[in-house]
Amino acid sequence: MLSVFFLKSKRRRDWRTWFGAGLWFALLLALVLYGLIGTRLFLLSTLGTVFMYVVLTQAWNILGGYGGYLNFGMVTFFGTGAYTSAILFHYFGLSPFLTAPVAGLAAAIAGLLIGIPTLRLRGAYFALVTMIVTLAVQILALNLPYTQGALGIYMQPIGLTPLNVERLFYFLFLALAILVTLLVYAIERSNIGGALVAIREDEDAAEIIGVRTTEVKWIANAVACFIAGVVGALYAQRIMYIEPTGTFQFDISLNTVLMAVIGGPGTWQGPLIGAPLVLLVADMLRVTFTSEVNRAIFSVIVIIIALYIPGGVMGVLERWRRRNRRKALSTADEAIPGPAV
Repeated sequence: MLSVFFLKSKRRRDWRTWFGAGLWFALLLALVLYGLIGTRLFLLSTLGTVFMYVVLTQAWNILGGYGGYLNFGMVTFFGTGAYTSAILFHYFGLSPFLTAPVAGLAAAIAGLLIGIPTLRLRGAYFALVTMIVTLAVQILALNLPYTQGALGIYMQPIGLTPLNVERLFYFLFLALAILVTLLVYAIERSNIGGALVAIREDEDAAEIIGVRTTEVKWIANAVACFIAGVVGALYAQRIMYIEPTGTFQFDISLNTVLMAVIGGPGTWQGPLIGAPLVLLVADMLRVTFTSEVNRAIFSVIVIIIALYIPGGVMGVLERWRRRNRRKALSTADEAIPGPAV
C-alpha cells in the first residue's frame, strides 16, 4: 500500500510540473502575441520596463538570492554598461545594439575589481559598502570629462515609429528575460548553485567542507554584473539620453532588491512574480503619493515581509506544499494496516 501511495504521489508531482510548465508557456505565448498585435504605447512601455526589471532582478538573484549577499549596488553596473555604450556611440559612432556585449564586459570587469575587496565583507557591512560604491561612481560620472558630466550624453534616435520602437524594446527585454531566467534555472541546479546556497546557509562551514567561497562569489558577481551592463546599454538607447543622477539613481537598486524579496529570493520564479507586483503597486502609489512616501511604504512592506513572510510569495507557496505533503504522508501512515495480533 505504501508503494501505491508513493506512485500516486509521483504522478501528482508530474502532473503539477506539467501543469506549471503549461501555465508559464501560455503566459509567454500571450505576451508574444500582445507584443505583435498590441497598439497601446503605455502598456507596451510598461511591460517592457517589467521585463527589464525581471532581467536585473534575476541578475541580482544569482549572488543576492542564492548566495545571501544583500547587494544595494546593482545600479552601479547597470550605469557602467549604459555609460560604456553611450561613450562608444558619442566618440566612435557605434550603436549600443552592437556594443551591448562590450558594455556587459566592462560592467563585469568593474564587478570583479569592486568585488575582490568588498566580497570579503559580510552582512550589513557588505550592503553598506555597495551603497557607498554607487555614490562614488556617480560622483566620478559627474566629474570625468569624457562622460560629459552633468550635461549627459545624447543618443541617436532609432528610425522607427514610436509604436515600433516600443515593440522593439518590448521583445528585446522579453528575450533577455527568458534567456537570463533559463540561466538562473541552470545555475540553481548546478554545482555553483549548490555552492552559493551553502555560502548563504553557513559560509564558514562551506569553506570547511571545501567550497572555494571567495572564487564562487567573484564568478557569481561577475556574471550578474555582465547581465546588468547589457541591460544598461539597451536602456541608454531606449531613453536616448543619460546623465549621472538619473542613470545611477538608487531607486533602481532598491526596486531590484524589493522585487527579489517580495517574489522570493533564491528561486528562479521569484523575480518573475516580484517585478510585476512591485511595478504595479508603484504605479498605483505614484498616482496618490509623492516618491518619498512611496519609498516609505515600500520600506514598511519589506519589513513586514522579512518579519512575517520570509521567502516572499514563493516562500508562502513552498510552505503550503510542505504542509500538503505532511498531510498526505500522515494519511498514508494511517492507511497502512498494523501487524496482525
